[in-house]
Amino acid sequence: MSEKDKLDDFMSQYLALAAKSKAENKMIFNHVCVRVENIERAQTLLSESFGLDGFLQPGGDTFDQERSFSVCWLKENNMYLELSEFEQAQTIGYDTGVGQPIGHLSELGFFVPDMSLAIEGLEPKGWCITSEINTDHAKMYKLNHAEQPGLPIELIDYSIQD
Repeated sequence: MSEKDKLDDFMSQYLALAAKSKAENKMIFNHVCVRVENIERAQTLLSESFGLDGFLQPGGDTFDQERSFSVCWLKENNMYLELSEFEQAQTIGYDTGVGQPIGHLSELGFFVPDMSLAIEGLEPKGWCITSEINTDHAKMYKLNHAEQPGLPIELIDYSIQD
């Protein structure tokens, strides 16, 4: 299978979950992202150690200071693993400016059926937007909680085209 076919397959599964979020009008957990120092080395290690292969680097917009990311669909779990590499080198325990040292959780990701309603429901609970990407097809917001740092959330509202 070509890289384009693999990316098309990944996006088909991604969009199916986004559509399910809209159809069922609820948030759906879709990924875990871990910050790594070097994406290629992390992919090789995960492949050789745990059999996780098929990582793709879809490109596109990235969040502030994020150099690149790769994804691997975990079909049996109906979610994907994302690896994220940032522009500046980081080390364990180094304050990255967002309270997340290397090798730690970068985010838990959820599809939402309506970003405005999701934010409206989460802000009173102490969640605040720290970064956002808006494209023609998606709104992607990073959120953190002032009283519970270190549990970053990414919300994705993907516009489903018929």
